[in-house]
Amino acid sequence: MSKSIQKFIEGLNWKVEDSKWDGNAHLFFVKEPENLERKFEELRLALKVANTFGASRLFPMLRRTGNELILVILPQPSYDYYESKINLYLLLATFFTTTWAGSMWWASYADSSIIEMSWWWLRILISPQIFFMGFLTFSLPLMLILGAHEMGHYYYAKKHNLDASLPFFLPMPPMIFPFGTMGAFISIREPIPNRKALLDVGASGPIAGLIIAIPVTLLGFWLTELYAVSVPVDSGDSLFLGSSFFFELLFSISENLNPSSGDYLSHPVVLAGWTGFFVTALNLMPAGQLDGGHIARSLLGPKANILSFFVIISLVFMTFYGIPGFGPPYMGWAVYALLIYFLGTYHPPPSEEISPLGTSRIVVGLLTGMLLFTTFTPSPIFTVDSPFSLDIDSDDNEFFQYPGETNTTSIKIWNNGDEEGWENLSVSFDEIENVTISFTVNFVNLSYNSKEVNSTSDEFQKYVFYDIENNVTLVNLSSGDYVNLTLTITTLDNTTFQDTKFVMKVKSRTEDVYTSTFHLYNREKQ
Repeated sequence: MSKSIQKFIEGLNWKVEDSKWDGNAHLFFVKEPENLERKFEELRLALKVANTFGASRLFPMLRRTGNELILVILPQPSYDYYESKINLYLLLATFFTTTWAGSMWWASYADSSIIEMSWWWLRILISPQIFFMGFLTFSLPLMLILGAHEMGHYYYAKKHNLDASLPFFLPMPPMIFPFGTMGAFISIREPIPNRKALLDVGASGPIAGLIIAIPVTLLGFWLTELYAVSVPVDSGDSLFLGSSFFFELLFSISENLNPSSGDYLSHPVVLAGWTGFFVTALNLMPAGQLDGGHIARSLLGPKANILSFFVIISLVFMTFYGIPGFGPPYMGWAVYALLIYFLGTYHPPPSEEISPLGTSRIVVGLLTGMLLFTTFTPSPIFTVDSPFSLDIDSDDNEFFQYPGETNTTSIKIWNNGDEEGWENLSVSFDEIENVTISFTVNFVNLSYNSKEVNSTSDEFQKYVFYDIENNVTLVNLSSGDYVNLTLTITTLDNTTFQDTKFVMKVKSRTEDVYTSTFHLYNREKQ
């Protein structure tokens, strides 16, 4: 077979000086042609369509050893790729999971009452309006970004005459991953021929996705101002999305074109654009078989494999320390580092790695490095503690008494939040049949001067007001202050009452409700 292959090669004007079979591949020692890149591509395509070598499919590789140029012809079995609708099924499934995720984001953005219900994340699936808005405001723009990314890869793979599949999208339930997808990939079923093809295929996806993500994000900023959903005064301990230099640049551009009139919640379309930048940065990391790994290999050759370990070490560092001054640690980087390690840190060389890359492609490679730097988000998701917080402490939470008996306990409500200024609180209790519950404020302790203000002080009404009509006591506390009150529980004579519990509710001006539960037991029944 070696002679027939040699004859085939010589027919394409390659000068073979020697040949041998090493047990795995056919080795031909050849003279270097004038236009090495063009001649190699011509040979590759000719072997691809040749049907004269039996069942084996032949792939050429070119290697230089000292002064010798070796043309390696490697036989591989032919694979039958049956027509399948798996791409379509995965696409539809990913549209569903991203719409599901978008519905959850939209329900929160629109402050829908459905999020107060049990199993609300399933209820939105049978809420047509919310589900449609999830598709329109999140799934559609996100899938456009991801689709552009993968079709960029597909277009350049086909341009370089590579056998490539249509994209395989990866659906993911939003309860596991909040964006509803882990992205997508295309399958290239043959070796990349040269450095130019490797860079083109690697860089085209992130650049194409970014071209769509930019207008999507700007549209999201415009919709944020249009709908103007005010940020809650206090949403509790909240998850926040980090930012990148590129994202901040787009926000600055948006502010110059359409200045914000207030502090508003980001529209879900902004989240879709943010996800596009996040995916771009993940793919551009110069490691393994990632897009950035392709680009690094085309630029640096075998030295690029060292970058994979640098990326893993950097991700582990950010897992525990973050980037000081830019963001807190993010545990998700540990998972990504493990994925890179187990999927492989080594990037195989293209079939022909001798031809120069060319100035224009080197510039594109450096540009993608800048895109990685500017789109990377050190802390993608992090928790910010609420500046509002209350502690409710009581001497007793359980009361054992006979009918007609009275018991008391002392309660302290302490504003331990960091928010400066007054916190207006309303204090109330559940009502229980045959039981009288009342409370009086003894004093307010002011933290800034360690002063106690009691009911005999002229300042008392500045901090405490009794709303008798609504059976509510209003208290004003600044950060660090606390109020001391006495709770009195009286069960009526000659009556019966069941073992029960009642709740003290302290409602803040931010509409948050802090509670403390008390238990009342009928000693007569013990």
